[in-house]
Amino acid sequence: MSDVILLIVDIRHPVLQFPPDLYRYITADLHKQVILVLNKADLCPPPLVIAWKHYMTSQFPHLEIVCFTSHPGQSYNTVLQKKRMRKKADWSQAGGLIDIFKACQEITAGKVDLSSWEQKIHRDAVAERLELHDEGAESVLVEHQSDSALEMSNQELYKDGVLTLGCIGFPNVGKSSVINSLVGRKVVSVSRTPGHTKYFQTYYLTPTVKLCDCPGLVFPSRVNKQLQILAGIYPVAQLQEPYTSVGYLCERTPFLSVLKLKHPSLQEKEPHQGQQGTAEPSWTAWDVCEAWAERRGYKTAKAARNDVYRAANSLLRLAIDGRLCLCLRPPGYSCLKEHWENHLDLPDIMALQGRAAEEEGSAEREDEEDGESSSEPEEERDRDADDDEDGDDEDEGFGHQGQNDDKSSGFTVNMYNVLRENDCE
Repeated sequence: MSDVILLIVDIRHPVLQFPPDLYRYITADLHKQVILVLNKADLCPPPLVIAWKHYMTSQFPHLEIVCFTSHPGQSYNTVLQKKRMRKKADWSQAGGLIDIFKACQEITAGKVDLSSWEQKIHRDAVAERLELHDEGAESVLVEHQSDSALEMSNQELYKDGVLTLGCIGFPNVGKSSVINSLVGRKVVSVSRTPGHTKYFQTYYLTPTVKLCDCPGLVFPSRVNKQLQILAGIYPVAQLQEPYTSVGYLCERTPFLSVLKLKHPSLQEKEPHQGQQGTAEPSWTAWDVCEAWAERRGYKTAKAARNDVYRAANSLLRLAIDGRLCLCLRPPGYSCLKEHWENHLDLPDIMALQGRAAEEEGSAEREDEEDGESSSEPEEERDRDADDDEDGDDEDEGFGHQGQNDDKSSGFTVNMYNVLRENDCE
């Protein structure tokens, strides 16, 4: 049904969400083109974004690759903040729209008139600068497809002079956010919960460009469950034992500096007694959850003890949202890190991310975090992992606080085992 496939992945772990067999099936069997959209580019350091783009190009030379972000320059004010600091969801401000247009223009090679699409992109950009969000908004034609319409057939490319873009990808990679950004306003509800999109729908972007949105695809994977959870593929609400995943996360992120936790053993001592011991206490996954529950004020209903289960789910959702960011590295990144940090494309990636204005106040924002109350109303709903409200944008993120895992580890972490400090940088 689609002429060009937009395969959307999360830039934090693209190889986990890019199935090579699906790519070969689309290109070799269906004879259609694929555009790889590295979404949520604002969650990774610019050198890492460039490194991933070059790595995917080296593995798949004929693959069109585009970096994308729905909310450039709109990071979280603190790690505890649920919403980004923005006046409203300005979908037309997304970075990477013109790159997707140019990729489609190169693929179609003049077979489809895309001038109306280019005019729409420039028109939306002008309206954004003039803050004309609702005035004169164009209507969007929406079609709900039946199962019979989805049957595979030898459909001709660009039928009736219309380019059909199909958006596919794993759950929680930002497919709906990409569609909203392409349309220029919200037409699809988004959520951080995997499986939020349940129907196949098409949207006419212009008279000659049509978008298709479908539910997330999940393929059988041999990747360990902890990484699937942190990638947002597995719903946090269905976890019965989240502590292993918390240990996996904390071994690979500087959680102490980001979360500013105090070890539970030190909380029970008097202030003058804590100064006597020189040895730094070791952390376990259970200790991290207990310290986070103490910091946030998560208590059980009856006994008023620290609710470690709720704290564990809260930490996992921080990682999925990007506020406690875990990014994977391509092979050989550490050896060529200096090369990527001085790459010629670095200014373009930073401009796409909108990082220029946000860097200066990062230190002040971290200081403000210490003064936040543990009884904030918006965090009280952390118990409900299946929060499907439209305001929970699945493309939100914290910025570049994350560390990267450059090795594949198949071990499991017991919640009482000591976390290995050598895994953190």
